[in-house]
Amino acid sequence: MIHGFSWLINCPRRPLLAAGAASALWLTGCQNYTQQSADFATAWRAGQLQPAVSEVSKKAADRSESRDALVWKLEQGAALRAAALANLPAPTPPPGAPPASAMGPGEGESPARDVALLKESLAALDFAEEKVNYWEDQAKVKVGSEAGALLTNQATLPYRGHAYDKVMMNTYKALNYMQLGERDHARVELNRALQRQKDALAENAKRLEAAQEEARKAKTGGAAQGTTTATYDVERAQNDPRTSAALAGVEAELSSQLRAYGDYVNPFSVFLDGLFFMAQGEGGADLERARKSIERVAAMVPENPYLQVEHEVAEAAAEGRAMEPTTYVFFETGSAPRRQEIRIDIPTFVVTNRIAYVGAAFPRLEFDGDFAPSLAVSAGGQALQTSLLCSMDSVIAQDFKNEWPTIITKTLISTGLKATLDAVVQNQVKDKDKMTQFLTQIAMTAFQAATNIADTRTWTTLPKQFQYCRLATPADRQLTISGGGQTQTLTLAPGRINVVYVKSISATTPLWATQFILQ
Repeated sequence: MIHGFSWLINCPRRPLLAAGAASALWLTGCQNYTQQSADFATAWRAGQLQPAVSEVSKKAADRSESRDALVWKLEQGAALRAAALANLPAPTPPPGAPPASAMGPGEGESPARDVALLKESLAALDFAEEKVNYWEDQAKVKVGSEAGALLTNQATLPYRGHAYDKVMMNTYKALNYMQLGERDHARVELNRALQRQKDALAENAKRLEAAQEEARKAKTGGAAQGTTTATYDVERAQNDPRTSAALAGVEAELSSQLRAYGDYVNPFSVFLDGLFFMAQGEGGADLERARKSIERVAAMVPENPYLQVEHEVAEAAAEGRAMEPTTYVFFETGSAPRRQEIRIDIPTFVVTNRIAYVGAAFPRLEFDGDFAPSLAVSAGGQALQTSLLCSMDSVIAQDFKNEWPTIITKTLISTGLKATLDAVVQNQVKDKDKMTQFLTQIAMTAFQAATNIADTRTWTTLPKQFQYCRLATPADRQLTISGGGQTQTLTLAPGRINVVYVKSISATTPLWATQFILQ
């Protein structure tokens, strides 16, 4: 019998119905992450930053001990960072706690409320990193802990973070520290972001190996960590024409977004690494690291007209030549893809006239087309447009594509085993009275519906794209940015290497801008 459910199948009628009904009532209340985050997501995408920050902060606090704690802290960290860019009022500190800063802004410093928001963002991202590190430490027991999800769904497992989550988590922390002027901390976070990109390949190989082992167990009757008479042939199900066509449709959507970045590489993170070590290099090793990072990005994004110049500047810096006074304008635009649920019919291989196929819930990426396509920048007689540096659509799609074989395997096993369980239970009561058959069917149908949920958890406050341009810092230090029908003029702070950072969520939401000095 199926491990974990043999007691249910073999129990007398009343315990069977009671257990089934109780499970159905408890599980029917489950919502996927897309539904849970709907209020926050609506406010965020409308550019209503204050209510979005309040909502996500409340959710993150309420769920700090839940299986979704990590994703909510990532959302909160990015939302608070956006609030700092928008210069929103600082969050109210807890009762009895001192304010984050009582100092007014000085020359080249962020206003005090921006400092408070950046520190709140760092606190949320630090919490997220603690969770990430914990789950990575627990990786050796991960497969065993996931066995129970084969008879519910993958959304019941703790959210451990995708590779791009981890890279962007440390990248945002580095940016926050740069804005706060804490460059030693920024250096540490950039090192971590680089290491996470390197580690991701090995982690994905382990996931694939574990999924293949689960598929083998399911085929031979050993799934869910126990001896079972139930089997499910994942390979046969994938080769079914009806199922394979639907799965291929999801894969085609992913392929349409992919760029030649390489697995788990985030060009924005690599570029930021290069720029930081080019401006803040403490010796030849730092400057050589900067050169290599810029060279990598220039090769990945050859269509960006600024990167060839950047590569030449990095080469010169590595040879000991000082950088000319330069202003960098970064533009975060749009919203990252969301995970939505799609139903795909899969064969059950159960010998019955009642069911031939059953709908399995898979996640798919939904890409957002509402974004400002570029930012116009003018200063000192120069008129420029930002150019694509990193498509987060591509980064996330590549990560999803790498994970897709594991998602398919686990979803097919889970849905197939539950369909088998349904058939076994229905067969056991076929000679019982009609009321027993009716109630059993209701209980099992409710169980199937409640547990057939895709894991749609994903970090939605990431942007669709990172863009940038570079220009000689104008003598009057005046710089004008325009996008989405809006225009702002900034006075650049005294510095040799200036960074202007701009964010826009959609084509019609406000432009939020800040600046800091790298040198």
